[in-house]
Amino acid sequence: MDHSDIQKLVEISKMYHHQGLTQEKIANIFGISRSAVSMYLTEAKNSGIVQVQVKDPSINNRELAERFEKEFALRHCIVVPNGTHNDEVLLRVVNSQATRFAADLFVSHSSIGIAWGHTCYDFMQSFPSDTDLCDVSVVPMVGASPLLTQEHQLNESIRMFADKLRGYPLFIYAPGFVETLEDKRRLIESTFMQPVLDRWQNMDYAVLGIGKLQERDELRQFRCGGQNILEEIGKYSDLVVGDLCARRFNIKGEFIECDYNNKIIGVDGNILKATKNVMAIAVGSSKIFAIIGALRTKVIHYFVIDENTAKQVLNLLDSGSLPS
Repeated sequence: MDHSDIQKLVEISKMYHHQGLTQEKIANIFGISRSAVSMYLTEAKNSGIVQVQVKDPSINNRELAERFEKEFALRHCIVVPNGTHNDEVLLRVVNSQATRFAADLFVSHSSIGIAWGHTCYDFMQSFPSDTDLCDVSVVPMVGASPLLTQEHQLNESIRMFADKLRGYPLFIYAPGFVETLEDKRRLIESTFMQPVLDRWQNMDYAVLGIGKLQERDELRQFRCGGQNILEEIGKYSDLVVGDLCARRFNIKGEFIECDYNNKIIGVDGNILKATKNVMAIAVGSSKIFAIIGALRTKVIHYFVIDENTAKQVLNLLDSGSLPS
């Protein structure tokens, strides 16, 4: 096979596997038959130009997982192989393993708290409905957010999730954030909040996503990357790097005493620390600093993460660039 033939195999393979073009469209581009394209693709595979690798998400990278367990005193960590560059697909793959683990962890006649956000919504959507679980109460751990789209509205998601568990939902009729402390006091003391508050004190399980730093954060806003972020974190120990249940924390894992946190209608760090089983799920390199801060809070017992992000987290820790 000469160089021009090899180059044609490479070009056709890239169009088909990388660009997602159909064999018919490729045939039109090269002025050849569709069957010829199929033959080229087969030849590319047989000659080793194209290699097929199957990423089984059920295979847990125990070496990486054990490093996380040791570094952050976790009871169990699951590191899911990256089989896609699509973040939405990757989240579903990671959540498929998170729900598989959770289905074995949860028991009947118990209570589960769940946070807001895309990760937790996808977790509830992905959770199987054919388990033997029953009589499980489900409670939201933070009030509603105007930033959530209709499909992510917390109470409806909670109802759907409780149905899968053959249990019952507790709804929260309050915003996640209020303008004044007096508004918060009135809501917390209202009769419709009492069942939720009581349940928060007696949760058997909690499921969390890890929120990353947003540019709207009030303590400090910056738009930078790489080394600049490390410099910012080194200079300002109270810099927000992420949130759990909307409560902001720094890279040291300390929930920050600030006006924003004080006005949240939701569980606080003390409630999370008192919860027997707390599970967190995180995907993507944009959450590296948030993941480190979240795991340093010591409220998380079980953690599920994708492999690429896990490696980046450990590499950053190994670099010694972060305050401990």
